[in-house]
Amino acid sequence: MTTQKEHRVRRGVFVSYARRDGESLARDLCQRLLAHGVPVWHDRSSMEGGRDWWDQIKRALREVEFLVLIMTPGAVQSETVRQEWRIARQQGVCVFLVIADAGIGMDVLPRWMRTVHWYDLAHEEAKLLNDLNTQCRVRRVPFMVEPLPVDFVPRNSEFEQLKSSLLTADREEPVAITASLRGAGGYGKTTLAKAICHDEDIQTAFDDGVLWVTLGEAPSSAALLSKINDLIETLGDERPSFEGIDAASARLREMLEDQDVLLVIDDVWRASDVRPFLGLGPRCARLMTTSGTGSTPIRSACLRPSSTQYDSRCGPSRPAAVGICTYRGGRPSINDRSTSSIAGVYSPDPTSAIGPTTATTIRSHSWSP
Repeated sequence: MTTQKEHRVRRGVFVSYARRDGESLARDLCQRLLAHGVPVWHDRSSMEGGRDWWDQIKRALREVEFLVLIMTPGAVQSETVRQEWRIARQQGVCVFLVIADAGIGMDVLPRWMRTVHWYDLAHEEAKLLNDLNTQCRVRRVPFMVEPLPVDFVPRNSEFEQLKSSLLTADREEPVAITASLRGAGGYGKTTLAKAICHDEDIQTAFDDGVLWVTLGEAPSSAALLSKINDLIETLGDERPSFEGIDAASARLREMLEDQDVLLVIDDVWRASDVRPFLGLGPRCARLMTTSGTGSTPIRSACLRPSSTQYDSRCGPSRPAAVGICTYRGGRPSINDRSTSSIAGVYSPDPTSAIGPTTATTIRSHSWSP
C-alpha cells in the first residue's frame, strides 16, 4: 500500500549542449521549439546577470519537465553537460537525446544512454514535439549521499581497493558485491563511503542511483521498517504503508530488480539488521560500514590496507586503518554470533600498534561457522 504524494508542477524544456560543437544546433532547436509553443530554458537567453550561473542551472533543472541533450562529441566529454543530465535524472526530469553526430561510439556512453531512444531531427522532429507535449513519466534516479566535508583528506590506497572491488576491470560496469568497511569508531569509514559514492566512475556505473541508510545501534523493528519505507519512497515518490518488514523488503527488492544501484548501509551493529537489505537484485551492490565483528557475511574476501597511517592527534596507539571485506556471489548467509565464528575478517585493533607497511592482499575465505 502507498500514500500518493503531491507533486510540484514542472513545465518546460532545458536544452543541454557543449558550446564547443553544439551551440549552433542548440540555438536552432530552441527557435524551433519556441515556434511550436514549447517553453524553453536556454543558457544564452535565460541566464540572469549578477547571479551564480551554476545555481541558476540547478534551479532550472528542478523546475523543467524535460531535458533535451544535443549529442555531440563535445557533449560526451563535457563535465558540465554530464552534471546537467545527472542532476536532471536525480530530479525526475525526462532526458531526451538528439543525434547531432552519428559517429559517437556507444561504448563510451553510460549504460542508460545505450538503452534509450535517440531522436533524429531530420526524420523525427514531429515525434520529439509530440513527446515534449506529453506528461513526463520517469522514475527519478536517487542520490542520497551527503556532500563530503570541506576538510576531507583522501585515503587513496583504501579508496582504490574499494573502488576496484565495486567495478569491473574496465571500470564501466558495476559488480554485484557486498563489501564492508570495518574499523573502530572515528576512523573515517563513513567519510570513505561518501567519497566512493561521489566518485565519477561509481556514479556512471551505478547509473540507476545511490541509496543510503543509516542503521545505528539496536534499531527497533519499527525503525527498520521506517528506513525501508524511506528507500521505497525515494525510489517511487510514494510513501508506502507496509506494516511488516518482510512485505516492505519484498517491495524494495521488486523495485531494484535489474537496477544498477549501490546501497550504502552505514553504522551496522548487528547482522540481523542487515537481513532486510540483502538479495536486492543481480546488479545491486551493498557497501556497509561497521565497527562490530558479527555484522558481515561469513564468506568474504578481506583487503588489508597497503599502509598504516597514524593520526597525530591520537598517538601511535590508534592506527588510522580501515579493513575492507567483500563478498561475491548470491545472497550471503548472515552470522550474528561471536567474532570467533567469523575468523579471517580484518578489523584493526585500536589498542595495539600496527607495522608501518602491510602488503596489499586479497585473501578469499570459505568456511562454516
